[in-house]
Amino acid sequence: MGKGERDTVMVLGEIFFSVLEVAGTISFAISGAMAALEKRVDLFGVIFLGATTALAGGIIRDVLLGRTPPAAFSDYRYMAIAVASAVVVFLIAWLSKEHYEHRVNVVSAVNNVFDAAGLGAFTITGARAAMSMGYMDNGFFIVFLAMVTGVGGGVLRDLMIGEIPFVLRKRIYAVASILGGIVYYELVCHQMDDMAAAFIGIGIVFGLRMLATIFKWNLPRAFE
Repeated sequence: MGKGERDTVMVLGEIFFSVLEVAGTISFAISGAMAALEKRVDLFGVIFLGATTALAGGIIRDVLLGRTPPAAFSDYRYMAIAVASAVVVFLIAWLSKEHYEHRVNVVSAVNNVFDAAGLGAFTITGARAAMSMGYMDNGFFIVFLAMVTGVGGGVLRDLMIGEIPFVLRKRIYAVASILGGIVYYELVCHQMDDMAAAFIGIGIVFGLRMLATIFKWNLPRAFE
């Protein structure tokens, strides 16, 4: 492969992962906004919870990597995307109140899909961020950072709405992120194309979350 082709592949890769970051931001902002609506908060609450869900995991990731200020505060596009996504969710609910409130199961299912998509996207971007900072030899840190990026926003969201974090109680959540991060890391270590490895990692996270939802998979608990 010539230098020009390598440069093209690198540019396409950067574009792909930038799109992935945006997709994760939108997915988690929608998920956070929908969770906020269930608690009957006002417009500011919907925006705040949507933005927190979308951005908190990345902020924690950047702080752990020593990248300050975090991308959420140095690149305002992510905040704008998160806020816009949350506002759109609020407007949809506000303009169709009766339909929205009478379709709780449908709303919950849609929320779950967006949450799973965001988890997959941020798991991979978290792992890649650690790799790009030179931690390829520290697989534990890479997978840990992948999980923190994926679940961090959801944990803060749940704490703020007064619930035990979803990651601690329901349907193979953090485990899916960990497995997706491990697979992505191992594939990259074995020289698989970065984008192909990312698709597989996201597919594993998203697929496990959907299967866990359908078949009610949960980790064992001491008390039911």
